[in-house]
Amino acid sequence: MVTVISTFAGCGGSSLGYQLAGFQELLAVEFDDNAVETFQRNFPEVPVYHGDIAQLSSEECMSLGNIQPRELDVLDGSPPCQGFSTAGHRQRNDPRNSLFQEYARLLQDLQPKAFVMENVTGLIKGHMKQSYLAIIKTLRECGYRAKVKCSMPNTSAYLNQENE
Repeated sequence: MVTVISTFAGCGGSSLGYQLAGFQELLAVEFDDNAVETFQRNFPEVPVYHGDIAQLSSEECMSLGNIQPRELDVLDGSPPCQGFSTAGHRQRNDPRNSLFQEYARLLQDLQPKAFVMENVTGLIKGHMKQSYLAIIKTLRECGYRAKVKCSMPNTSAYLNQENE
């Protein structure tokens, strides 16, 4: 069975997609109390790390997911988009903009076979493009090839990654 760990899991939208595709979710990582409560009701069989991803060590993540480096098939994540979204103020200094680094830290240490990182198209537009370039550079430094695919025009973008 193909395995996945979801970071910034929210109430489980991506988790539902993975479940319908036949994946086994080993762990969900989420900070928001209401999202965790909803996630647990939707996916009672999936363990949840309820806390700040910055406080989740790679060792604890692997322990909770019962995996070793390179055993995970997919690391999924949708780091917060509020600072990048064209629906908002698009502030470069929004502290949530740097949370992708925590995702990259886990990516580096877990070394999954592939990863999916989703965000809004505002990340690749205008003055936010520098943030996008920094994210791509960081993901490549983890040992992966990175590219952007827009799944729906003007809706969202995701970074799809495979080990080289």
